[in-house]
Amino acid sequence: MKKIWLIIKREYLSRVRKRSFIITTLLAPLGLILLFAIQFLFIGMGKEKAVIAISDQSQLFTQDLRLQDSERQNIFFKIENSFSYEELKEKYTDLGYAGILYIPEMQAEKPKTSIYHSAELLGMGRKNYIERQMANIIKNQRIKTQGIDKDFIKSLSNINVSIKEEVEGKETDDVSSALASAVGGFMGFIMYLVIIIYGTLVMRGVMEEKTNRIVEVILSSVRPFQLLAGKIIGIGFVGLTQFLIWIVLGIGINFLASLFLAGSVDISSANELATSGPDSEEITLMVQDIMNKVYALPIKSILFSFLFFFFTGYLLYAALFAAVGSAVGEDSSESQALVFPVTLPIIISFFILTAILENPNSSLAFWSSIVPFSSPIIMPARIAYGLSIFSLDFFLAVVFMIAGLCGIIWLAGKIYRTGILMTGKKASFKELGKWLFQ
Repeated sequence: MKKIWLIIKREYLSRVRKRSFIITTLLAPLGLILLFAIQFLFIGMGKEKAVIAISDQSQLFTQDLRLQDSERQNIFFKIENSFSYEELKEKYTDLGYAGILYIPEMQAEKPKTSIYHSAELLGMGRKNYIERQMANIIKNQRIKTQGIDKDFIKSLSNINVSIKEEVEGKETDDVSSALASAVGGFMGFIMYLVIIIYGTLVMRGVMEEKTNRIVEVILSSVRPFQLLAGKIIGIGFVGLTQFLIWIVLGIGINFLASLFLAGSVDISSANELATSGPDSEEITLMVQDIMNKVYALPIKSILFSFLFFFFTGYLLYAALFAAVGSAVGEDSSESQALVFPVTLPIIISFFILTAILENPNSSLAFWSSIVPFSSPIIMPARIAYGLSIFSLDFFLAVVFMIAGLCGIIWLAGKIYRTGILMTGKKASFKELGKWLFQ
């Protein structure tokens, strides 16, 4: 055990102390933020100021209700009654307009299609903004014509009907299916990334030691299985360290961003959102409802299942990746044919996850959650949907996962101890089968 610990320490410290690890760990979240910032910058740069002339033949949009300017979309409107639509089509560029919005004669009860005339396309965001405003104006005109109270109409849109589920006479928590799907899908995606990234890192580490003949020196003092176990666990701790740093950075950046946004909210943008969407009271109630549903999730059970299947799933696939790394020769392209059968169960598991999010208690969900190759991705998602960690499904998943992990590590160890010292020979699946029975 002491030798395994020394190998774990060596694998961990040799990678954590590298400048590339520090740079990657610190710059990865900052790079992601920079990517979004550049995206928003380009979006802002792409929206040049546009003044649109309105030729309104219906007079529905030129009285007390008018199209409102939008600083967010950088679009502004001006009623133009000095010229006819045909005259405007010839002079609008000389008058400084980006285009003409021609609204034909119509009644609020029978709206017609309007025309936007310009030398350039309007853009999807601006087009949706204008259409949404026109629809709201027509709706308000109809309400005014019918003599209906606007507050009464608004109250009709705030009616909520909820269903409280009971399972065998026991009331369940009021958990949103959409929220559970989001949590389950996010955990499955994290599992997928961890297994692919750090499993590949294990494989490349084994291939590098085999190619450089360093492993021949190391195996003079330790057994192959000890080297395999130390390498897998050490690199696993590297990945865990990186994730913990990202979590701390994410919390800190989120806190700073919330302070920054709280002090720099554009009042005009806020007014625009208030006129085109729910009011502030509705938004507050919506946020409170989401937070209540988050707290209603079985957070402790989700964390326990996630951590258990995070480590066991990583160890299982890392052992397979290490076996593949020991079997290939100096040509790294040889690993592609052997890696595909290892990554295929992960890909299939991710596809199964997208299917069971609609029905987390189906037979497909049950069987895929107890199979060791897919349970690390499937079972945490089922826990998010309310499956108890004391249920038979979870117990079977844990038992099969531990048994499968022991079996895979044993098989990977047999391949590793033979392949790690074999050079000059291309390994095939038939050759790997022989190694298992040696």
